[in-house]
Amino acid sequence: MNLLSFLSMLILAITLLTMVFGVIAYFLYKAREKKKNVAALTYEEVLEEKGIELLFFTKDEDEDKLLHK
Repeated sequence: MNLLSFLSMLILAITLLTMVFGVIAYFLYKAREKKKNVAALTYEEVLEEKGIELLFFTKDEDEDKLLHK
């Protein structure tokens, strides 16, 4: 077998092996995500569960007047 055909077969085998690993990794990822089974929570639901209030920053009118002089 000459060198050119050997290298082309090597590249083909590596490409196919990479694709197979990609498909295997995809199915393992999907299996892990299904196993997690975490319900989608919103930020507000988590705050209610923990009993924490939302934090809002407000600007005083005096500070606003100082900034716009």
